[in-house]
Amino acid sequence: MPTPRYIHLNGSLVPWDDARIHVMTPCVKYGALVFEGLRSYWNEDEGQLYVLKLGEHLRRFHQTLRVVRFDGNWSDETLTEGLIALLRANEVRQDVHMRIAAWVDGDGLYDSTGPCGLMMAAYGRGSGALEKKVATAGVTSWRRINDTAMPPRLKVAANYHNGRLGILEARANGYREAIFLTPEGKLAEGAGACLFVVRDGVAMTPPVTDGILESVTRRAVLGLLDELGVPIAQRSIDRTELYFAEEAFFCGTGVEIQPISAVDGLELGCPAPGPVTRALWDRYEAVARGRVPDHDDWRLAVYPSATG
Repeated sequence: MPTPRYIHLNGSLVPWDDARIHVMTPCVKYGALVFEGLRSYWNEDEGQLYVLKLGEHLRRFHQTLRVVRFDGNWSDETLTEGLIALLRANEVRQDVHMRIAAWVDGDGLYDSTGPCGLMMAAYGRGSGALEKKVATAGVTSWRRINDTAMPPRLKVAANYHNGRLGILEARANGYREAIFLTPEGKLAEGAGACLFVVRDGVAMTPPVTDGILESVTRRAVLGLLDELGVPIAQRSIDRTELYFAEEAFFCGTGVEIQPISAVDGLELGCPAPGPVTRALWDRYEAVARGRVPDHDDWRLAVYPSATG
C-alpha cells in the first residue's frame, strides 16, 4: 500500500505528512499514550471492506483511558464515524492495519492527564499466506510485566518497552520471535501477541491473570476453536510443556495467526503450520473477510453498498 493520503487528527482529516505533535509533549517525554490496533479485511467478491471487532476494541480503549486517568473522552459514535471517514477518504480497498491513539498533549509533566489528542490511521500491513508467517521463537530472559507494576491488560505504549527488550534479545540470539515468562516462571505471551500451545490435542493458553493483554483476537480464537471442536484449557503453563507440544502459535490483531515451528532450538511435534493452526486460520480468515454469513456482528462494512 502506498503512503496513505490522510490521517484523522483531532477531529479532522489532515494530510499524512502534516500529522505531527510537539517533541515536548508528555506523550513523547513519558510515553503517555493509549492505543488500539485494528484490522480491516477486503472482500474482493463483494467489493466490501470489513473492520473486524471494532466494538470490542473500543471497549478496551475506553477501559484503558479510564484507568490511566486521561482527560479525553470520545464516544463510540465519534470514533466509528472518524474511522469510517478515514478509510473512505483513503479509498482503501485492500487489507490494512489501523490504529486509534490518544495521548497527553501540551507541555506538562509525567503526572499530566490532559489536554489529550486523538488520531486514527490506516496503513499497509496486509495479510499473507499462513506458511509465510511461520516463525522460530526463543524464551527471553526478560520477565513479563505484571499487574502490580505495569498492568499488561492496559493497552498503553509504555508497556511495549518490555516486549521490545525481549524481541531484540530473541533476534540477537537467532530467533524471529520472543516468548515471555511470568515472574513465577509460567508462560505469558509473545512480545506483542498472545500464545496458544497445542498438546495432546488440547489448545492451551495462559489465563488473563498470568501477565497477558486481554486480547480481542485471543477471545475470538477461543470461540473459533470451540466451534471447530478443539478442546480448550485456560490455565498456567510450564515452559517445558511448550517443548512437548505438537503445535504452538501466536495470535493478535497484528500477527493474526502466526505458527511457531521451534522454541529455543527445539522443533515442535508437528511441522508448522500444524492441523489445528491451519484449521483455525482458515476459519478466522473466512469470518474476517465475510466469506461466511455467521459472526456478522464481528464485521462492520465500510462502504455503503456491495459495489463499494
